[in-house]
Amino acid sequence: MKHKIITELKVLILSRGNPRKRADILRKLKIFHNMGEHCLFQPIKLPSEPNLVSIGNNCNIAAGVVFVTHDVIHSMLRFKNDPEYPVSDNGYFMGKIEIGDNVMIGQNSIIMYNTRISSNTIIAAGSVVTKDVPEDAIVGGYPARVIGSLKALAEKRAESTVGMPDDHAPMEVIEEYFWGKNKV
Repeated sequence: MKHKIITELKVLILSRGNPRKRADILRKLKIFHNMGEHCLFQPIKLPSEPNLVSIGNNCNIAAGVVFVTHDVIHSMLRFKNDPEYPVSDNGYFMGKIEIGDNVMIGQNSIIMYNTRISSNTIIAAGSVVTKDVPEDAIVGGYPARVIGSLKALAEKRAESTVGMPDDHAPMEVIEEYFWGKNKV
């Protein structure tokens, strides 16, 4: 068993260039409280308490995303030893992070503890999520706030990509579409 885990951890490290494979390995090893199917996981760093993170199905998590499952304020208060600042003997304060289905979290975002990202949402790159995110929302900023809806984005993308070559098209076709003589 120990050999199998070490082997799979090596595969996890070697899967650096394949975020879908990394997500499959994380799910198989049960690193998170839950890791859904059809996910993409690009971050290299795992949270300190991955068992406090639940990730739904079809979630794409970009590089540099950080899941903060605890802070050390509690420890500072405990050693302050001042009756005006009551605190228990716990070493630090922890909280869970819940991510629904069909979620995309953009690069270098920070997801704080005690937050829930509802299904069908997008977290814009560089956002800091400090409170719950409603369903069908696009949030962005620091702290993150609602800036749009997933449904509106999907409709806009469907309209704007008519005639666009897909990602399997030859590079010459893609370059001609974006850089051809008739493009401004």
